[in-house]
Amino acid sequence: MALFILFTLTAVQTARLGMAGLFVQTAQFEVDRWTPASRTRDIAEISRVAKYFFESLAYAPNNPWALEGLGALDLARMRASRIPSEAFAATRDARTRFRQALLQRPTSPFLWANLALTKLYLDEIDGELLAALRQADELGPWEPTVQQTILFVGLAAWADLDPGLRQALARSVERGALRDKRKMFEIVKSYGRFDLVCAIDHYKDIGGPDCAKAAQAAASDASMRQGYRP
Repeated sequence: MALFILFTLTAVQTARLGMAGLFVQTAQFEVDRWTPASRTRDIAEISRVAKYFFESLAYAPNNPWALEGLGALDLARMRASRIPSEAFAATRDARTRFRQALLQRPTSPFLWANLALTKLYLDEIDGELLAALRQADELGPWEPTVQQTILFVGLAAWADLDPGLRQALARSVERGALRDKRKMFEIVKSYGRFDLVCAIDHYKDIGGPDCAKAAQAAASDASMRQGYRP
């Protein structure tokens, strides 16, 4: 009898996990159809897809993939919202989901990167954000999405980075040249940090003109400073 009960409980648990996984796959299929070039999704469409993740959590309350998916949709709600208070609430929800998912999957570089990004949006430049950057870089050094996210966050929080984390970010820029150099260069350019890429050969074909302008501007500034006498 005990073995029968154990077998039954195991079968039920397996079935529940299977259903939870099925709902996550269904939701992810919908999300994958949203190409980067497509329009920003409205709240109604985001909520429709989110229902699949909530259904997954009904079968497996701590399903980290469902929590991660909901966190990503929370950020999508933040971008789609035109009401500041709603956008802020969505971002806080995303932070909570990523934290919860990390309890189950602490070795996921994507979760750490998204946690850092969410905290940046919340203007929480603190030890948790810096730790998230380190974890993301160490766990996913060759993942393009991770490289791009930590570069974006790291440059925004550059003044708060210690020398070791700044060096780690610079190494990530070098590795990123071998994965998706155009996207990495776009992020660097948006911050005007050409010093991070101009000495790397792999960026010269796309960054040459900008690097030349940056070098000319730096030389002009240096000349002006030398010529100025208070």
